[in-house]
Amino acid sequence: MPTDTPMLPDDTGLKTRVLVFTNGSAGSGKSTTAAAVAYAAAKKKRKVCYIGLDKQRDGSRLLGYDDPDGDEDLPTLYDVVDKLVTLPEAVVPARDTKTKEVIDNLWVVLESKKLEHLEFKLANETARELWLYRMIGQLRGRFDVIALDCSGDVKLGTIGAIIASDEVVGCTKSQEKEARGLTELEDKIAEVAEAYGHTGMPTGIDWVVITEGVEHKSQGKVYKDMEQQLREAYGDIVLETVRDDVKVPEAYTAGQPVTLYSPNAPSAKAYTKIGRQMKLYR
Repeated sequence: MPTDTPMLPDDTGLKTRVLVFTNGSAGSGKSTTAAAVAYAAAKKKRKVCYIGLDKQRDGSRLLGYDDPDGDEDLPTLYDVVDKLVTLPEAVVPARDTKTKEVIDNLWVVLESKKLEHLEFKLANETARELWLYRMIGQLRGRFDVIALDCSGDVKLGTIGAIIASDEVVGCTKSQEKEARGLTELEDKIAEVAEAYGHTGMPTGIDWVVITEGVEHKSQGKVYKDMEQQLREAYGDIVLETVRDDVKVPEAYTAGQPVTLYSPNAPSAKAYTKIGRQMKLYR
């Protein structure tokens, strides 16, 4: 192991908040939000672990690992499911894609293309919806924050993450498709809670993040009206809107969270404020 690689934090009994970033629709900004908020929290000296559950592997790419499947020495979440390693053994330090340096206070459990086979892999498991809940306790007490970044659906991976979490962060754009995804997500949470509410899982959406919002109706009346509808529907749990900002796609191309790529950009400041609104740091 390289000398610059930080070891997995010890279990010191930290109160760990497990946040799941999700939506019932793809393209809602989940990975962008999860990585940006995770990095902002790490910069504020919080110990943070990002866990990716999406076969697209966007979050892993933003945190320093462009192709986890291409390096057989790198453990992934699928290796944990496959019982090749334990969840703590799969935790690796996040890295700055540009400099390759370790990012202080930020760790990651990497995604794999094989996660598309998750439902098949767990088909014979008893109460398979509890797959992540059974493991997440191995990381509680080691981190201040665990961020679970889901795929754009409410299938087994997302359901398992919701059950394993403490709080649900619904990510959406100010567009009809993604907003409807929040409704689908709420319905699924209620359905799952009927069977697994005894775990202490969330019973609804705790926070809503609107990405790619517009400033004025002149920039898109339909989008502005949808944002207003979301705020009327969800009230105080709707956090700072992340306005449309060219730095977000630039950061994705660079393979970095926007809060690292351009910390003074409007979107980066918005994500930093979002973490503060969620009381992840001051």
